[in-house]
Amino acid sequence: NLIIVEYNLNNKTMKFKRSPSIIILSLTFILFSNSFINAQTYVVDHGTAFFKAKVSINSYKGTSDQLNGFINFETGEVEFSISGKSIKTSNKKRDKHMYEIINVEEHSMVSFKGNLIDFYDESLKEKQTLKVKGHFTFVGATQELELEIDLSPELIGLRLHTNWTLLITDYNLERPSKAFMTVKDEHQMGVDALLVREN
Repeated sequence: NLIIVEYNLNNKTMKFKRSPSIIILSLTFILFSNSFINAQTYVVDHGTAFFKAKVSINSYKGTSDQLNGFINFETGEVEFSISGKSIKTSNKKRDKHMYEIINVEEHSMVSFKGNLIDFYDESLKEKQTLKVKGHFTFVGATQELELEIDLSPELIGLRLHTNWTLLITDYNLERPSKAFMTVKDEHQMGVDALLVREN
């Protein structure tokens, strides 16, 4: 016996004539597919964003442990962001000067939004390096950025690591100087985070 089945998937109504056994198999597949797609989003459980800058032969590092973000392997979307005020360099005077330069009151967020270029194979239980292309926004200026991210399986999720270089003058910033010493234009940037499946 054939029966007509009508169901809604992603706001689309579809009708089919199917046998009961085919209907059961089809519905099982649909439910499994939806749960698989939902499991493709990984969010930041905890992590840090950091930069390294040089002044003559010396260097200093700024970090933020207030990282937010996610990777959606089904859509390819990748997003990460921090608050500018959450960046610390272990020197309060330097931090205050930095906040003034990057104008954290007006440009509160530092963010990256992009899309995966490469495919992530979840069946491989080893580190995979994927290319991501998007835009990095800093002090209100946005530049196109292509970078590589390393994803390594861990017990409860994925470990993400990435780093890249940028020129602060590309983001309309002047190189800070003090006592005849000027911060170099090139800065090392990076993210290290544990991602877990979104519930």
